[in-house]
Amino acid sequence: MRNNPIWQQLTELAQQAEIKNLTHLWQDPSRHQSLVFEFEDLYLDLSKNWINEATLKALCKLAEHANLKPAIENMFNGQIVNTTDQLPATHTELRNPNHPNYKRNTESLFTLADQVTSGQVKTAFGKQVKQLVNIGIGGSYLGPRLVVEALTELQSKSHIPVFFAASVDDSLINQLFKSIDIEHCLFCISSKSFSTVETLMNARAIQAKLKQIKGYQPNAQQSSMMAITANTTRALEVGIPEHMILPFDPSIGGRFSLWSAIGFPIVLAAGKDQFKALLKGAHLIDQHYQQQPFESNLPVLMALVSIWYRNFIGLSAYSCLPYDARLRSLPKWLQQLMMESTGKMHNVDGEVINYPTSPWVFGDHGQLSQHAFFQAFHQGVDALPLDFIGVLEHNSPSQDFLLFNLIAQGAALMQGKEEDHSMKGCPGNKPSTTLLLKNMSAKSVGQLLAMYEHMIYTQSVIWNINCFDQPGVELGKSIARDIQEHVENNTLNDMALDPSTVALIKKVTEP
Repeated sequence: MRNNPIWQQLTELAQQAEIKNLTHLWQDPSRHQSLVFEFEDLYLDLSKNWINEATLKALCKLAEHANLKPAIENMFNGQIVNTTDQLPATHTELRNPNHPNYKRNTESLFTLADQVTSGQVKTAFGKQVKQLVNIGIGGSYLGPRLVVEALTELQSKSHIPVFFAASVDDSLINQLFKSIDIEHCLFCISSKSFSTVETLMNARAIQAKLKQIKGYQPNAQQSSMMAITANTTRALEVGIPEHMILPFDPSIGGRFSLWSAIGFPIVLAAGKDQFKALLKGAHLIDQHYQQQPFESNLPVLMALVSIWYRNFIGLSAYSCLPYDARLRSLPKWLQQLMMESTGKMHNVDGEVINYPTSPWVFGDHGQLSQHAFFQAFHQGVDALPLDFIGVLEHNSPSQDFLLFNLIAQGAALMQGKEEDHSMKGCPGNKPSTTLLLKNMSAKSVGQLLAMYEHMIYTQSVIWNINCFDQPGVELGKSIARDIQEHVENNTLNDMALDPSTVALIKKVTEP
């Protein structure tokens, strides 16, 4: 990769002092006009970044050299792009109304949703479903939670309220049972493989609690449990009735799966029309991603700017800062999407690479972050790319106040403030991106999330890595399973563990 002449050109551009001088860059009178992009409900302002026309041209050449255009076509045409598992990535099919999988997916979700909301499906207590508990982790949790919160005013307007059980903490499960009406609650086990340890532990804990409650009588006609999985056989084995299982294809990656049956909580909470609008928004970005030249392609531009900062400027972090509480779960969703997809050390051929990939992603609600870590943004000696995200809600003084804060932070980071002989001075010259949504509609949210998905795929193509696998996730979980097994069998000495780990295990297990 580093022997690529375009890579060398970008390395030389990054070494020019003026490229990291926003005051100098803004001397170009056409800068703002040339670095603001708009498509449908998204408004993207890249003008406060350490880039110029030459940088973007070279980055677009880098994308061409990586054969990005054919790679995009391969993904949308169902070619194998997950080289580890030898699978296509079919999440975009589920939001294309002209694809048979779109109809198959929505009919499956909507049929069960109608049965639940009409009272045809009853809990194992013979009661109508009034609440849903989603038992899942990772992509089975982060995506649905984000969208449910965004489209139901943080669940104040949910048709059927959704609770999320992701961690195996006893305290969280106990709190959950005190918060729900258990006789009217449907528990949904969301797991692609139906083997995720944390999810199955929670499912077993909930089943055990249900069996202790008087009146719990599960049978083929009534059930308090359902499953969403690509492994229907295992769901049947644990006693989930067949009509209460929503399947989805193994070629849909977990962190790209909210458009699939994994989105069932979204349908129950926000409704069928909202879910269809979410898919519509995402499909608009899919078409934009396929058809638009790189120079004006929103996901490609976002990816190229992130690669510029990571590989050529040498910045190792990335922050996502939504100035809207309804998007408060966006940073965690993006954190998993980017770091699990592109945090890789091997290319698609299995060779160890010699360049960094995923940055460390973090973030929170923008206004809350101002009172947490913005101090380091303004006066710390480091810089990092920031995504400021706002929602244009008219006739809302509170929303205007949030947006004014968003705008002010981007301006302050860029302009700084001089203070003679004072510690109050801020150097400025800190880069940022501003992304505005037209409104908080399902269509807008679908565009936002699909844009970030395609940004990640673009990164992976240019870095020549597979963004659809996650081998590193399994290592720690595998060791945890081994430790538990050896502790239960009193054979811990058979494990090849370091003294620190052995001492910690003993600290946990000793009475």
